[in-house]
Amino acid sequence: GGFSFNHIGNSLASNIEKRFDIKIVSSKNELEKSRLINIAEFPENSPASSRKTNHHHDEDEQQQEQQQQASILPLSGEIKPGSIGGDRAVYNLFNKPHTITAMLLGGALVVYFAFTRDDHQPMPSNVKSGLLGALGVFLLFSMLQMRDGLFKRPHPAVWRLVMGAGVAYLLGLVFLLFQSAADARKIMAYIDPQLGVPLPERNYAEHCELYTPNDPTSNFRNLWDTINDEFIWAHFIGWWGKTLLLRDVYLCWTLSILFEIWELSFEYLLPNFKECWWDHIILDVIVCNGLGIYLGLLTCRALRMQEYDWTGLVGSPHPSRKGVSSSSETKKKEQPPIWKEALQQFVPSTYEVYNWQILKDWKRFCAVIIIILIFSVVELNAFFLKYLLWIPPPHAINIWRLLIWTGIALPGLREYYQFIIDPNNKRFGTMAWLCCAVVGVELLVEIKFSKGEFPQPMPNSVLYPWIAFIIIFVTSATIFFTTRKSPNSSSSSSSSSSS
Repeated sequence: GGFSFNHIGNSLASNIEKRFDIKIVSSKNELEKSRLINIAEFPENSPASSRKTNHHHDEDEQQQEQQQQASILPLSGEIKPGSIGGDRAVYNLFNKPHTITAMLLGGALVVYFAFTRDDHQPMPSNVKSGLLGALGVFLLFSMLQMRDGLFKRPHPAVWRLVMGAGVAYLLGLVFLLFQSAADARKIMAYIDPQLGVPLPERNYAEHCELYTPNDPTSNFRNLWDTINDEFIWAHFIGWWGKTLLLRDVYLCWTLSILFEIWELSFEYLLPNFKECWWDHIILDVIVCNGLGIYLGLLTCRALRMQEYDWTGLVGSPHPSRKGVSSSSETKKKEQPPIWKEALQQFVPSTYEVYNWQILKDWKRFCAVIIIILIFSVVELNAFFLKYLLWIPPPHAINIWRLLIWTGIALPGLREYYQFIIDPNNKRFGTMAWLCCAVVGVELLVEIKFSKGEFPQPMPNSVLYPWIAFIIIFVTSATIFFTTRKSPNSSSSSSSSSSS
């Protein structure tokens, strides 16, 4: 600011505020002003004289501040200069937006493909090319101009692109919502000529014998046929990813067992939900889901153990395991190779373990129940959508849907967790809102297209147990939260008795 405080005396303290308004223009205006007045009036409180006495106190405050920042992450932000790779030019290149350059390159690609492709083709081919071009322009706009989320690695532009893909998928679902089921299947055939054909019914409960000695191929033919099915790997990989999302072993096992109950409940609607008992219990729950959850927990544990060591970047603001490292200590560290810094951008800088505390109060209880229901509906939507739109399980559309859901669910679930645990956060996150909108429109599409597809009513063997379970569940939860003393009331009563 232009000041020299070596000869400031007590007579100058009254003029600091006026001179401060003239000289200082900073986001920390008031804090700097109070510090300068304090130094002017009491020279013994200068940083040089008080550094030794307040050194340990400052370290404690810094550690508490870093812990609070690690437990509650901001919902928006941007990459600060030098936050990726310090002052290296190759990384600073990616810190700049380059919106004009990207606009020119994107426009050049649009002009090239629009004027060089052969337009004398059938209308469906031209419409498909036009829709792909419009989707590409929208994704480019999303990557450059959409709001930053709380995820910053490998780059905020990647998560803006994911948000754009989620919005495009939501728009596509809304478009299908205004079509009939027959027209929607024709649209699927326009996208891929192999679609638009009714799916063959596949029942996994026709041959449930584990031991088949008379089979010429194998003595365990039915078991091997089930293991070689694509859904086995989908169960394993899916539950590994869901564990990374939920980060809670009890919640994961609840959803794993609950989905098998959903399959038993809806097997009268979808034939491929019918499975043998050993397929439900052994292969799905214990083997595939159990191994996926276990691998996910190991991944969570590894990420949590290396939370403070992952960054390794020059000038990184994150703390180390022993506390907050100063800038002088950071400068002394050897600069890692550029390839190592590049790879570190694909792992999170911090990894927080979720503590859902479902029994803390009735609001937290309802919030976790909503998460369980949303996860269940998303999984069931995959089966009902492919059945109603005649999309085979290994088709690329199912894979793209899974990738989009994975991309938007990662920050969406973090924003939802932030929303329910932080009482000061009154804003529902963008990705969390997008997830709720997508699952809602998917459900609406299924309800509309299912007219006339499932004429058989729900069997009494399924309906009555669900009614009984809902009544018992709601009654038990109501009794528990109405009779349970809150921690605040118990702590206040104990403090009053002690006083």
